[in-house]
Amino acid sequence: MPEVIATCPHCQKRVKLKSEKMLGKKVNCRNCESPFVLKADGENKSKTSRKKQAVNSESDGDDFYDSSQIRSRRLRKKKSSSSSKSGPQETPKKTKSSKEGDTKLPLPLLIGGSVLGMCIMAGLGYFVYSRGSTLNPGGTANNNVVAPAKFAKFEPEVGNFGCEYPENWAVKSGGGQGGVQSWAKFTAPDESTSISIRGNMTGSALGGAGLSMNQGADDEIEPPVVGIHHLMKKKFAEDYSNYQEIGNFQLFKTKMGDTCSSVFTTKSLLGGKKKGLRVTLLTGRVQFNLICLCDEALFEKMQPVFDQTIKTIHEK
Repeated sequence: MPEVIATCPHCQKRVKLKSEKMLGKKVNCRNCESPFVLKADGENKSKTSRKKQAVNSESDGDDFYDSSQIRSRRLRKKKSSSSSKSGPQETPKKTKSSKEGDTKLPLPLLIGGSVLGMCIMAGLGYFVYSRGSTLNPGGTANNNVVAPAKFAKFEPEVGNFGCEYPENWAVKSGGGQGGVQSWAKFTAPDESTSISIRGNMTGSALGGAGLSMNQGADDEIEPPVVGIHHLMKKKFAEDYSNYQEIGNFQLFKTKMGDTCSSVFTTKSLLGGKKKGLRVTLLTGRVQFNLICLCDEALFEKMQPVFDQTIKTIHEK
C-alpha cells in the first residue's frame, strides 16, 4: 500500500495517514491545533522526495490520523470546555463562604472577653475605693484610715539632716556625698501618703547671699527663706499636674531656722485631687525642700503627722 502524506496548510507540518479513507476529512493539526481538510500531497514523486518524506514521517513519531483518534480528541476537547465553564461559577461561592467564616467569632470567646472586661473594671473600681481616692471623698476607705501616733528617728550615717517619721513607714534615702545632696522619702504602707525631703545647693547659694545682705538690716525686711520659697514655687508648678497653692505662705521657726510653708493641691494619677504642704527650710549651708502629700480627704488627719516631721528636722 503506497504511503499517503498530508501537509497542514497553516504550519506546514507533514503527517502520514494510515489509510486513504482519511482523505477528505476535517481534522485539527496536532502541531498548531488549526483545522484543515486532509489532502494527499502530489503523486509521481521522485525517489529523492520519497526519501525526504520518509525521514519527515519518522521524525513525526506518532502523528497518524485515524477515526478513533479524531473521536478521542473531540471528546477531550468537550470535557475541557465544560470544566472551564463550571470553574468560575464555583469560585465566588467558596470565597463568600470563607469570608462569612472569618467574620464569625466563637461564642465562648465572646463570652470570655466580656467576663474579662467586667473583671478588669471591677478591679479598678475596688482599687480606687480601697485607696480612698478623692473620686469618692469622705468615703469609707478614708474614714478607716488612722493617723500614725508613733514615730521613729531618721539618722543616716551619710547625710546632712535628720528627723522623725511615722513608724512602720517605708524609708528610702541617699546622697550626702560625691556632690549629691542628701534626700529621703517616707511612704505609708498603703502608699496614699508620703513625706519627701531633698537638699538644694542652688537655693542654698541664693539664701547665703541673702543672709549676708540682711546682716544689720531692720527686722521688717523679709528673711531670705521667703524669696527662696517663692522661687521654688515655679519649679513645683512645673513638676506637679494642675499645681495650685491655697492661701498665703506661713513663716515660722524650726530647728533649721526660718521656715516657710504653703498648702497646695495637685491632680492625682486616678483623676482625683491630692493635697499637701510645700516647706522651704534654709540654713547657713544647705537649703531643703520638704513635700508632704496625701489624698485630699486625708489631709486634716495627716497634718499633725506632717507637722511632727517638720518640727523635728535638723541639720547634722
